[in-house]
Amino acid sequence: MAFFQTVKRGQRYLERWPLHPKLAAIFPENRVIIATRFAQKAMPFLAVFAVVWQQLFAKGNNVAFSAAILTAIFALCLPFQGLYWLGKRANTKLPPQSAVKFQEIFSRLREKQVTLTPIEQPGYGDLADLLQKAEKHLDESFWDDL
Repeated sequence: MAFFQTVKRGQRYLERWPLHPKLAAIFPENRVIIATRFAQKAMPFLAVFAVVWQQLFAKGNNVAFSAAILTAIFALCLPFQGLYWLGKRANTKLPPQSAVKFQEIFSRLREKQVTLTPIEQPGYGDLADLLQKAEKHLDESFWDDL
């Protein structure tokens, strides 16, 4: 059951993380999110295509059918791998350098009168929420300061 909770957490993290180009140079989330979204769209098609292709051109061949089924299972598991990684990452605590930046952004948002709840040890999920709020309430120069 913990696997599916982690995958669900990863889906929420995927939706919350801002895909800003400046963040792509700092965090791997942008690349993982783009790959996971692509896999969510393309891999079901690839799974069906593998089985249909086998049925059209190698009907009756059990080895080809087995390979097609394994290909389909692998293709369907790829989006789960990305979501699982994102779910684990969302619960990971920030390293000290990122935690300092988190507190700086937190302070800047507090100066703008944005309501925030203080967090003792922020994680990447908390950072995603904070960056979303920063994107809404702070100007574009904020991204240059990162």
